Amino acid sequence: MNLSSIVLGIDSSTQSTSAIVLNAASGKIEAEVRVNYKNDYRLKEYVLDPTTMVLPPLEPGEASQPAQMYLAALDACFSDLYKSCPNLIGKTEAINVSAQQHGQIWLSEKGVQSIYNLRSPMDNWKLTDYFADGFSSERAPIWMSSNSLKESMQIRKFVGGPNAITKISGSNSPVRFTGSVLARTASLLEEAYRNTERIHLISSFLAAVLSGDPNAPIDWGNGSGTGLMNWREKVWDQVLIDATISCGLPDSNLLSRLPPLSSPLTVIGKIAPYFTKKYGFSQDCLIIASSGDNPQTKVLASGSMLSLGTSFVIMGQGSQPVLEANAMYDGIGRPFLFGCRTNGSLTWDDLRKRSGYLSSDYQVSEKALASVTPGSITRICQPREESFPISPILDIGNELPFAENYAGVVDSSLSLVYLASRSFSGLDSESITVTGGGSSSYEVLKRIAGIWGRKVLQIKDAGAALGAAVAAACALVAKNSVENFIEVIRNRVIKPSRVVDPEDKIYNAYHRSSGYLENLQDIFLNSIAKKSDHYGK
Repeated sequence: MNLSSIVLGIDSSTQSTSAIVLNAASGKIEAEVRVNYKNDYRLKEYVLDPTTMVLPPLEPGEASQPAQMYLAALDACFSDLYKSCPNLIGKTEAINVSAQQHGQIWLSEKGVQSIYNLRSPMDNWKLTDYFADGFSSERAPIWMSSNSLKESMQIRKFVGGPNAITKISGSNSPVRFTGSVLARTASLLEEAYRNTERIHLISSFLAAVLSGDPNAPIDWGNGSGTGLMNWREKVWDQVLIDATISCGLPDSNLLSRLPPLSSPLTVIGKIAPYFTKKYGFSQDCLIIASSGDNPQTKVLASGSMLSLGTSFVIMGQGSQPVLEANAMYDGIGRPFLFGCRTNGSLTWDDLRKRSGYLSSDYQVSEKALASVTPGSITRICQPREESFPISPILDIGNELPFAENYAGVVDSSLSLVYLASRSFSGLDSESITVTGGGSSSYEVLKRIAGIWGRKVLQIKDAGAALGAAVAAACALVAKNSVENFIEVIRNRVIKPSRVVDPEDKIYNAYHRSSGYLENLQDIFLNSIAKKSDHYGK
């Protein structure tokens, strides 16, 4: 690898597509652009609900976005990048993609050919022009889908129960994983499924587009998030495939529709001529296999990591699957354990709005937290069904003045993540890295330090696009040098914005016998035990 290598990380998320140009030698972010789906004029034809950012659902819990939107956003992102740093584009040696996990793209036979056609670009064509008839379904089911409970349970039962399926796939058949959502969507769009030639994840689809190769692989990390991959062997698993087919797929040819699997550091080819001609990329620019947003973000932390985004994600060290978590691989191929709590910072934002404040009024919530003793209010506000841990909509505790109400909800949402992840987020006892919007709150960081009983390292700018860029740099070095190189480049790129040590007083409030955590767990378990059968099992 050239010490002055310029690499590009792209993140196609639920709300935007962003790009980061990274100088791998200095660790400096040379340029950064973001295309927001909600308000970018170039995406106005893709009508999404401004709150949920999805299309009108086909049924309750179904969540999709327009497949064409990802292409339009990629073009817009590259256009903005070209305007801001044209010289750096031509120097880019490798591009790596991050994309929202579990999201899937259904390509027709014409769609497969459309990807090949990017090798022979047409004048003045946009990416969307190539794919005018390229999708068997214009809807791309995404991670927010929660309508596949029946299919999830059927898959789990077919394989032999929670322990059996976790041993094979690394996960206990979550409702949001690609396989169960695929089965549910196929029952709603049977003709579209029959006309599907290739099923890509969003990350592998964009890597296929960038390389002009429709056979671009799905990496092990995102493969883990499908529920179709044997986690240990890193191959598509026939038992898991058959379990998904048993849910009522229109035909039995699921395996033939899937791309191959590979290491996330695999170089799948050089960039397609469409991008060299339109944006000035070097024809020698390499395209890396790419991965999901959680695996790419995990690249940036050596130990456990907590991301406080729309949903809360906890990632811990671990090389053996456990029932409470999802086993995955990060963007450079290292195993880790993962849990995602849907009721994250969006719940905090909604609480501010319901109390008469702007959802973005973080100053009022910071004052509220500072005024309320940590662990003094038991208040659970869970407005959405939850998969980590599995539980229904819950509203527990008295409605209080805003400060107490808000502090109680923050304490419970963070503590429930801790309680659900103790088997894997406590394996690294030295520190926990925290990122995402909520990490900007000092009062939140103090609570995290107390709940986990560990030093908290806040890193502000550690998003999936940066993780993808760092992984791209790793893909350029020899395989036997990656472990050493990742530590070097991470130290160049990541500088903790704030370090918070646990305070004894706060730690004791949460952890003492009959203290907050013990009481919260009892109240939570008793509440879900009163609900329908599948909760609490």
